[in-house]
Amino acid sequence: MKHLRLFEYIDAVVRAGSIRRASETLYITPSALDRRIQQVEEELGTQIFERHAKGMRLTAAGEIFLDYVRRHMADLDRVRSEIEGLKGLRKGHVAIVASQALALKFLPEQIRLFRSRYPGVSFSVRIADRGEALKSLIAFEADLAVVVFPKMSSEVMQLIMVAQPVVALMSALHPLAAQPTVRLSECLNYPLVLPDASLGVRELLQPILIRRTNKAQISAETNSFELMRGLLQDQRSIGFQIAIGTPDSLQESTIISRPIDERDVPAAPLICAQLRGRTLSVAAARFADQLTQQLDNMNLSV
Repeated sequence: MKHLRLFEYIDAVVRAGSIRRASETLYITPSALDRRIQQVEEELGTQIFERHAKGMRLTAAGEIFLDYVRRHMADLDRVRSEIEGLKGLRKGHVAIVASQALALKFLPEQIRLFRSRYPGVSFSVRIADRGEALKSLIAFEADLAVVVFPKMSSEVMQLIMVAQPVVALMSALHPLAAQPTVRLSECLNYPLVLPDASLGVRELLQPILIRRTNKAQISAETNSFELMRGLLQDQRSIGFQIAIGTPDSLQESTIISRPIDERDVPAAPLICAQLRGRTLSVAAARFADQLTQQLDNMNLSV
């Protein structure tokens, strides 16, 4: 399958942005890699790359060909996985792109559970903001996306959606920590550590914060929930997260979460999705089934 190797070369050049950087990952000399690309262009009868001093950029024809390349490579991965599936899913790989909120507990638990059943299946997980997550699906860089408040497109198919309540994060020694629930108006009496605009939670909070600008005391904004939890150690500040991403109180007792009264902040949609029209590998399809079942159980328990 020599043509598959050429497809891998083209994909690597696109990802790296230059012949030199791609050659380092492919263990081939830059001159040899450039010759392979030129051979493809000669067969197609058109350039697929524009060559610049700073690197390589796809032409319009190259964009079309890259889509074909990635679909072909994805189909081959699926076929390989189906063959392995005949052997009892002894091998396989699942690529996931996800929101930060899923990185602390949910995805690690789900991956551990899946690998206890299918230890030969490996995972790659990339944490990305909601815009980049769906782009990864469309670019065939991920099989599945699990994203908070994504900006959906017609190219993406929703497998399941669950509503996740927004909670307030704070030190266990915070003045509001003794309350079972809090009102947003109470939170506004303290310094706020806000998720930045790249995170879905901020989109839910922003209209409310705009209306209450005079009361909000914003001490920091960040795209890192790990940093947010660090800033909350001052015992005064309050942060915000969705319930599925909150720290485990048994493991991290210094930071706790308190539900916000549902009248104050709407729930956030958490969506598991795949690229529309793409047939997943056996491993990815089975993991998708596990995820959707787990998320559906959350819906039923609400």
